[in-house]
Amino acid sequence: MQSLRIALVALPALGLFLAAQTAGIPPVSFMSAADITKGLATAVATDAAAGAAVTIAPGIAVRRRSGAGEPQYAIIHPFSTEIYYIIEGTASLVTGGTLELPLAASADPDVVRSKSLTGGVTRTVSKGDVLVVPPGTPHWFNRIDGTITYLESRVRVK
Repeated sequence: MQSLRIALVALPALGLFLAAQTAGIPPVSFMSAADITKGLATAVATDAAAGAAVTIAPGIAVRRRSGAGEPQYAIIHPFSTEIYYIIEGTASLVTGGTLELPLAASADPDVVRSKSLTGGVTRTVSKGDVLVVPPGTPHWFNRIDGTITYLESRVRVK
């Protein structure tokens, strides 16, 4: 009787599994640490403030930014939540507050940016830290100690 109950419970799950296999579910996205490291070493930053990035899947990238050179922009993503997992490095990240005018040009419709922001909460972020930045929340690496590398997941919600 117990075997019959298990079979009756397992049968629908097996059916869903088989349906998923035939419905063309896309394969898992995978990139090895070695390939990410190699990609970052050869990536050209089209936007120095945004840093170099290796895209793993749509909306998922590993990004490396430097504290040297062009200043970082304070930004808002009006339609996306961003999740950062700090892989290496240390920086000062400001979240909240208000972008200062004038706004800077941006080719990405999901990025509103400025040279700085007023107010907000400043915290030091380093290896192992995770941040979730909701849509419309200003955020800004106002100081990067050398370089910072982080996994960035941008999820469009609107």
